[in-house]
Amino acid sequence: MNKENTSNNKIAGILAILGTSVGYGLVPSFSFIAFGLGVETGTLLFSKFLIASVIMWAYILIRKINFRFSREAVKMMAVVCFGYIFMSTTLYISFNYISGSLATIVSFMFPAMVVAIEMITGREPVKAVKIIAVLLSFGGLVLIVWAPDMESDPIGILFAFCAAVGYVIYLLGLSAKCVKQESSFAVAGYVMLSAAAVNFIRCIAGGNPVMVSTGPQFGMMILLGFTCVFVPILLYAVGVRLIGAGNAALINTTEPVLACIFGHFLVGDELTLSMMAGSAMVVAAVLMTNLPERKRLPEKNRRESQ
Repeated sequence: MNKENTSNNKIAGILAILGTSVGYGLVPSFSFIAFGLGVETGTLLFSKFLIASVIMWAYILIRKINFRFSREAVKMMAVVCFGYIFMSTTLYISFNYISGSLATIVSFMFPAMVVAIEMITGREPVKAVKIIAVLLSFGGLVLIVWAPDMESDPIGILFAFCAAVGYVIYLLGLSAKCVKQESSFAVAGYVMLSAAAVNFIRCIAGGNPVMVSTGPQFGMMILLGFTCVFVPILLYAVGVRLIGAGNAALINTTEPVLACIFGHFLVGDELTLSMMAGSAMVVAAVLMTNLPERKRLPEKNRRESQ
């Protein structure tokens, strides 16, 4: 029964992270549509996080979910929120200096960083298959987003790297024991609320509109807030709890694959052979990471089975 529950939890965790990848993969296409409607970046970030916060906290209060954390969890949640806000902020800053493709490559260093940290600290065993999977996923990512004429401003690369560091902080914070003991709904609610508060301050300080002004803009903010923030953050919190930060980070490398596919069908982005080849490499890396391990039988049982 325990083995069956473990297997079910792993499947549920994988599906949760894949759902996260779908939500985040829609971000570029939905954001591009919103920008086309005249929504500014700061307004977009505040609006989608605010909408996601309202949805999540309404659910928490209606279902009477406990949102009071232990003192240790509160301290770690400060780290979680900081990591997420730092990641989203620095990634958008990098777009001012380098292309989104290059920023994606650099920021997606976080899976290897998480796995390396977990191996070094002993939280995960050092396995060749994970090392190969990381290298394979990075190779796929390069094929997906690389372009020969890509600019490489050092400042932009630095901010994109900072985004990867922020994601590592966020993921490792979520995997902390004190946070895993708390409600995933409450964890996601605090992350969304803190992101909304910080981006509200950014809008005021930068003189940007706080909210959108037209019906189509508001509709896109609902799509972004629910599909690209509320659902992905919640699913990621659940997935990390079930399968760990390292596995979750590796599975989430499907995000750029899905982003390319959604971009092609929703906004007419070109889908090249290199992108499709890279997608295959990333999927192969995910499969390698999550294939069930074959356990060796004791010597006596092996003889009896022959």
